[in-house]
Amino acid sequence: MITSQLRFKDDDYSVETDGSLLTFATELQGLKLKPQAVDISEGEQKLPEQISELLTSFDGYKLNDLNNANLMNRVDSKFMLPLSFLPQLLQQLNGHYRVLDINGKRYFSYSNQYLDTPELDLYQAHHNGKLNRYKVRRRRYVDTATEYLEVKLKNNQKRTIKTRIKLTKDNNTNLEGKLDSTAFIEQQTKGQFSDLRVTQHSGYQRIALANEVKAERLTLDFNLWYNTPEGGNKVTLPGFFIAELKQSKKSKNSPFYQLMSKHHVFPTSFSKYCIGCALLYSKSVKANQFKPVLSRLTQLNHLDSLLPVESK
Repeated sequence: MITSQLRFKDDDYSVETDGSLLTFATELQGLKLKPQAVDISEGEQKLPEQISELLTSFDGYKLNDLNNANLMNRVDSKFMLPLSFLPQLLQQLNGHYRVLDINGKRYFSYSNQYLDTPELDLYQAHHNGKLNRYKVRRRRYVDTATEYLEVKLKNNQKRTIKTRIKLTKDNNTNLEGKLDSTAFIEQQTKGQFSDLRVTQHSGYQRIALANEVKAERLTLDFNLWYNTPEGGNKVTLPGFFIAELKQSKKSKNSPFYQLMSKHHVFPTSFSKYCIGCALLYSKSVKANQFKPVLSRLTQLNHLDSLLPVESK
């Protein structure tokens, strides 16, 4: 099935499509992005009733409630876990975290377009372990119909620094009209990357938890999928989820971190963009550094256990 292009009606980014599928409009001024007709998603997948019920028992928070836990400059710790462990995890986290609630909804769909050079220089920098490296993406928050252009820097202190601009209906400027997309990317990457284009479509669903007192956020991402810009090469990863702990400074004095230690599960390196490239372009990109993660993906997508497998 092929999606129609989005037609943007107003500054709220409300959209119309010819069908139920959503895709991005990909014309960013000055960038070599061509509109693509891509089969992005077969629609939102529903959470099992057990998980939905567990989420309703959490205290909720709104987007503008966070101060200490906003964390655009942070350290990240990521954990790969079997999806079957999610109900037990939520039970044990309740009381320690609040869950993002938007109009009564407590899990959300994200769609991304990642940008890279024709030679995949951003991917190669990560694979080769280079610090002061970048990821560039256009992210759509499907449930609120809003989009941002984001640049993430992993600096030489292993901190993640994210900057972004909210895109308007003309796709070229932020809401104040102060900075077009090209200027924003050049500014944030210090002019290192001028020939960027869409190299990957991807998405997932997310539960967003926060502990304002501990100044940390915990995101649980599941139902990951990837596709090439041309479409027709969709990869889905239904058997696991990524838990990402975001802190102002790394501390094991965290309810989630202590729970992971209790279950002998330890952080692992996981880049959604790089894993997507390794899966989509396995015949043309070097992926030696990601083989342990790819092997664990295979394991987790065939796992039928209620407890996480111990990481090595």
